[in-house]
Amino acid sequence: MFWLCRTCGVEHATASNVCAICADDRQWVPAEEQQWATLERGPVIAIAASHPHMYGAQVEWSHRLGGVPVYANAADAEWVMRPDPVIEQWTDTLQLTPSLSVVRVGGHFPGSAVACWADGAGGRGVLLAGDTVFPNPDRRTVGFLRSYPNHLPLSGAVVQRMANTLAALHFDRIYGLFTNSIDANGHAAVRQSAARHAAWVRGDYDHLT
Repeated sequence: MFWLCRTCGVEHATASNVCAICADDRQWVPAEEQQWATLERGPVIAIAASHPHMYGAQVEWSHRLGGVPVYANAADAEWVMRPDPVIEQWTDTLQLTPSLSVVRVGGHFPGSAVACWADGAGGRGVLLAGDTVFPNPDRRTVGFLRSYPNHLPLSGAVVQRMANTLAALHFDRIYGLFTNSIDANGHAAVRQSAARHAAWVRGDYDHLT
């Protein structure tokens, strides 16, 4: 067993109160204090990416993890570039465990999905959104785009459809693709952000531009 500092990622033979690398004046110890991790893991039951940009080495990971199923949404099947028997298609909802489901929302890709962990955040529920919806830097709203790097929008109708799908899920916290997150009131964030998006693309606020 060895330990990894969660801030700098340096491996240590033992965990201590402070990582010496981070305590140096060229680095920092986070405000939430020193935290450690290990590479030990529980059983892997499946691999499911939110959309094709995240497919990565999913087949190779499956092979190295004992051949666990790789779930690709049927609406995005054309983007699977390495066919393999471990790949299984799914459509609207994929129930991985009693409290963990993957749900197709669409938008960014036709098969774009989120994972909903109903027992997460102390039972409040957690939405793992990828960039199907994108928690904004204000930590109170989310964005909806067909392309984030190229700034291609989605229509108001599509965004409202996405919000309606998400409204049926049990979550309060949202984690995005990177470190972006919304700690609480996630349902309200999605609902209000969708309404704001639809209003802007409809032209309600053209007088402000």
